[in-house]
Amino acid sequence: MTRLTRVASVGFIVGALVPLFWGVLSFLLFNLPEGWLSRAYWRAVYITCPFWLIEGQKAMFLMPILNGCMYALLAVLLLKLRGPALATK
Repeated sequence: MTRLTRVASVGFIVGALVPLFWGVLSFLLFNLPEGWLSRAYWRAVYITCPFWLIEGQKAMFLMPILNGCMYALLAVLLLKLRGPALATK
């Protein structure tokens, strides 16, 4: 497995787990009073998981896949920007 494949795989796994993390945390913080903490929380959710806006049953399947693909793409782009020598090791 090349470094590029490994970085893309790790990026996809991390990205796919982000919606799960926010979903569990949202259930735990369900009764959080409206205020700056609530606004900051939801802003962080929408920044790290922009596909959170998908509604309905399809969200359970699409959100982790799309978010994982986005994180994998970002990981590969960051690896490529750091230099071609690092991408081939």
